[in-house]
Amino acid sequence: MKTKVLAIGDLANNVSTIRKFTKTTEIHLVNFNWTGNSIIMDEREGIEFFPGNKITDFINHINKIKDNYDLCLAMSSTGLLVSYLADLNYIAYFVGHEIRSPPFIKNSKDPLSTDGTLYSFNFLESPTK
Repeated sequence: MKTKVLAIGDLANNVSTIRKFTKTTEIHLVNFNWTGNSIIMDEREGIEFFPGNKITDFINHINKIKDNYDLCLAMSSTGLLVSYLADLNYIAYFVGHEIRSPPFIKNSKDPLSTDGTLYSFNFLESPTK
């Protein structure tokens, strides 16, 4: 029996790499919409995109399909927020920039940047200037 995993919010092509090395796991990726071509994302087949761009659209869509999966792999701060609000059992998957400056820490700073604070909010607050 295959383990069915729902992946949410992978814009860096990590899921396609994981898919290559897993034989007993079926991974379905639901991604956020973006405009223009993505330099990083070269695989568009097998990727479902959210039907809208509002957080309520994301949550409603996940609530419709979540019972078909055993586990959720959440990437990006928005993917984590959607997973939490949709009441999923999820694993937070951090890579690259999110390790250096976690989105859930208020006033997080990127050590490789001189521009100062990246986030003036945590992932449950709305961004304000």
